[in-house]
Order: sequence, then C-alpha cells, then structure tokens
Amino acid sequence: MQQAILLPATSGRRPRTRAAYSGPAHDLRWLVVVALAFTACQLYSALAVSGLGWDETVYVSQVDPDAQAAFFSAPRARGITLLLAPVAALTTSATVLHCYLAVLSGIGLLLTLWIWRHLLPAPATALGGALFAGLWITLFYGPQAMPNLWVAYAVLAATGCFLLAVRPRARHLSGERPRTGRGAAVGLAITLALAALMRPIDAVWLAVPLFAAALFVRSWRRPAVLLAVPAGLALGCAEWVAEAYASYGGLPARLRQAGEIQGGLGWHPSFYDHVRALQGKTLCRPCEMPWEHPVTAVWWFALPLAVAGAVWAALRVRELGGGRHPYGLDPVRAGARDPNGFLPPYRNASVETDDREPDDGRQWYTPDPVWLSGHNPGGEPLRYGPAPVLLPALLGVCLAAPYLLMVDYAAPRFLLPAYALLLMPAGWFLYRLALLLRGRPAWAVAALVLALLGHEAIQLAILHKMVRGTARVQADIDRLAGSLRDAGVRPACVVTGAEAVRVAYRAGCASRQPGGHDASITPAALARLGATRPAAVILTHGEKAPGYARGWRAVPLPPVAGLGPLHAYVSAAARR
Repeated sequence: MQQAILLPATSGRRPRTRAAYSGPAHDLRWLVVVALAFTACQLYSALAVSGLGWDETVYVSQVDPDAQAAFFSAPRARGITLLLAPVAALTTSATVLHCYLAVLSGIGLLLTLWIWRHLLPAPATALGGALFAGLWITLFYGPQAMPNLWVAYAVLAATGCFLLAVRPRARHLSGERPRTGRGAAVGLAITLALAALMRPIDAVWLAVPLFAAALFVRSWRRPAVLLAVPAGLALGCAEWVAEAYASYGGLPARLRQAGEIQGGLGWHPSFYDHVRALQGKTLCRPCEMPWEHPVTAVWWFALPLAVAGAVWAALRVRELGGGRHPYGLDPVRAGARDPNGFLPPYRNASVETDDREPDDGRQWYTPDPVWLSGHNPGGEPLRYGPAPVLLPALLGVCLAAPYLLMVDYAAPRFLLPAYALLLMPAGWFLYRLALLLRGRPAWAVAALVLALLGHEAIQLAILHKMVRGTARVQADIDRLAGSLRDAGVRPACVVTGAEAVRVAYRAGCASRQPGGHDASITPAALARLGATRPAAVILTHGEKAPGYARGWRAVPLPPVAGLGPLHAYVSAAARR
C-alpha cells in the first residue's frame, strides 16, 4: 500500500511528479482562450449597435458632461456609472463605450476565472467559464452599460476568495505556523464591495449566506473572513445608503420605492416567465409572449441536473474515507479529513525527488494535491474537497430565489450572478463526465461534444437576432430624434412620454415624466416650462394629448419597432 511521503529533515527536496502537468502557465492558457473568444464575440455586438439602450442612457447620462442627467430611480446604484466615468469624460460615443466595456468584461472574466483555477482543475474552470460566457445573455449584456454582468463577476470572485481564505493550510512539521489567508480575505472584501456598488440588494443576498457559513462552520471561522464580509458590504453600500437619505427620504423609503418599481415584492413564482424570456426577450413585463421555441430553454432545465450531479459527485469524494483517497491521492494523515468540506493537505505517493535541489533542512508537505490526470482515469477531482462545488451551488440558489419567487416578471439579466455561480459546479461535472467517457465508445464522447456545440449554436443564433433587433430599434430612435429636431425641439428642450429617455438624450434635451415611477415634474410645471422652452410629449398610437399639452402643435413621428406608429405634441416655444 502506498504511503504519503513526508520528506525527512535531511532531504527537504521538492517533489517532481511524472504527471503531464506543466504548471500555472498551462492553466492560464485555458482561461486566456475563453476570455479572448468572449471578447471577440462582444466586439461584434459593440460594433453592430450604434446607440444606447434605455437603461444604458440613464447610467451614461449621469456622467456625460454635455447632457442633463436622466431620472435615477430608487433601485439603481452608481457602480456602473463609476466604471464608465473615465471614458465618458473623453467621449460618450456609444460605439466607443461598448468597445471599452467589451474589452473590460473580457479582462474581468479572465481575472475571475484565474481565482477559480486555484480551486478547481483548469479545464473544469475554463469549461464553466465558457458555458457562462457563451450564454446569449452574457454576450448581449457584456458590452452594455448595465450592472448585472459585473455583479456576476463580483459574486463569483467573492465566492472564490472566500474559499481560498478558509481553506486548510499546511503546517510544517517543524511547527511553523501556516499563512493566514489575509490576502484572500482582502479580495473577498473588495469583490463584495464591487457587487454592492453595482447592485446592493444582490450583494446582501450573497453576503448573508457567506457570513453564516463563516460563522457556523467551525473550521471556516476565521476572524479575517468574519470581518471582511460585513466590511466589504458596508463599504459598497455606503454611497447607496447615503443617497437614500439625501434624495429618497431615507433608507426605508428608498427600499419601499424600489419594491414598488419592481411591481411589489411578494410570492410571485415566475419560472415560466423566465423560460419564455430565454427565446430572446430582454424584459418580459407583462410576460404574455408565447413559448414558440422550447429548444432555447433546454440548457435551463439541464443546469439544475448538472449542479445536482456535481453535488452528488463531490459528496461521494468526501464520503469515501480511509487512508487512501479514491482518486489515487493519499492524505498525509491516514483517515484525516476536514468535516466541513475541505480535504486535508496531501501529496501523491508516485513522485520523484530532484537531487539537484538543495536541502532546506525542513520537513514539509505541500498544501495542494498534485494533478494526476496522466495517472488515472479520474484525474484530479477537487483540489480542496467538495466545498468548491457545494458553496457556489448553494449561493447560486440564494441569488436566483428572489427573482424566481418574489418578482412577478422576467428579465434574463437578473439571473446572471446565479448562472455564474451555478455553472462552475456544472462545468466541473461535465469535465468529470468527459474524463469518465474516455475509453468508452466514440459515440458517447461525440454525443457530449455535439450537445455542447448545439447549445452554443443556439445561443449565438439568439444573440444574432437580438443584436439585429437592437440595431433596428436604435436606428428608429435616431430617426425619431431627428424628426423632433426638425419640428423645432432643440436644446434647451424637454421631452416626456414614450421613449422620452432615449429620445431626449439623442436630441440633447432633458427627459421629465409627470407621472409613474419616474415622476420628476408636475403637469402644471411642465406646462409652464413648455411656455418658455421647446417641449414635446411623445404618444403611442391612439393616445390623446394630455391636459397640459392641449393647444400644442401635433407632429407625426416615424414608427419605432415594438411601439408602432407614434406622434408628438410640441409646445409653442418650438420653432421650426
């Protein structure tokens, strides 16, 4: 029976494995390929769409020095505007902003996966990252000025930093104390702060279970981690809370307004809405579209099965006790096992020593297992036991639950943070499945590869449709803004009504709404404003002029995709 190697004090030589493993540089190549492919696909979207979306316009207008800021509603946070500020100070060209965000999100994906390569095998990390990056939702929103993808990066990075901060560490036989993992704890605080800057509520849904895990799992109860979680959350939420008291009547009032804008939070299961939205709908509210293409949701139903399979396989790794690890690795202490989800430090028995390396005079053992993909059909299962599979699975469910159960409409981007977490264990499960299929009939491997390629082909087809549709709408908005300019609506002007945010931004006007959740002016004040400044109210087909616009001049407008024919009423101050 193989025994774990503990080098004697007289040798102290580092091991050299026979396994075909070329180290961190080899790991990084997997991740770089995924990040480059992701960036290239995003640049296609960035160059094809020449304008800003409705939400994008709200965020960009906050940092555009030449535009009046659009109404900033209660649920929004300033994180994405801070990300845009360096480029917006130079130009607010939609193409430049989109290309900037495409490159930046590619870098963000690479950095996030780099953290996870310390926890999972590099091929599994790359596969999970590729599955996430290959979703049409990720590709579509990657180059856009929207916060959801950045929240996904932040929660995935925070989870990885948490796992690195609480992992078991090797102790030299000489009694030297192990490293404390403070660097990972600092990373945890920073990434949690980033998530809170982007979307504070999502950050809370991540921080609460993380703190509970650090508090109640005995071996994870590290002071640095218990401090990092609330500190990062408080740092990221500070601006949002301060703004709540400065502009929204206090934190409870802002939370109440945010809930009202979301339609009122309560028991509203919306699984079917989210499934239908996967056909290529950015906002399904109300979700009355038919489910015409069920194939677009196959992956959505397969994801819970893959995550469940990963959890089952990870627990199997943990439950197989004894002195010998089931994948050819021997624990340093026979039978020693962390009851809270991490395997103890161990070393492969089939190693050679390099006689050329000097003796450092110490007995030691490595904190990580050696990769053995060349020695056994299973390869390396998990670097630190089942925790890197179980924790992201649990956190993914926590982040998805409020949007699936408490919001009565569907926006696919809301679930991006949950997808980022869940696809890491799913990627590891598929990697393990591929290893198990080696040596089996070729059709089994071919079926798995074809299924993944088919899934990606569907995602790219939806992305192409979304990009074309978005480009068409942006062109319609440009024509609409041009028609208003021709009617005399020029700076300093005010636009209200349908699509007021985007049209006003394109025309160089301010957008104001006299009613609804974005109400920022009264009808009487708008009527007084229209007497001295060019003003326009945009109405959809069949809508009549509101009271404050009676007597204003009617102007026909070109149709906008999704809205149909439009018309406007412009004030007397608007001169042709």
